[in-house]
Amino acid sequence: MKNRSKKIKQEMIAVMRAADSPPHLIYAYERTGFLLSKEGYQSLSPEDKAEYDAAIEEYFAKDDKA
Repeated sequence: MKNRSKKIKQEMIAVMRAADSPPHLIYAYERTGFLLSKEGYQSLSPEDKAEYDAAIEEYFAKDDKA
């Protein structure tokens, strides 16, 4: 089952890239597994929001260092 989940995640990332999704959202998906709309973000628990926000911040921090 783990291999199937990994394959689905890889396929989703490929689709997001093909659709020209913003790179910070792709990165956040890779790190958290969350693929969110604005409404979906609003419904996250505080802990999940913190995890997602940290992934976004991490992306931009890495980008600033490049």
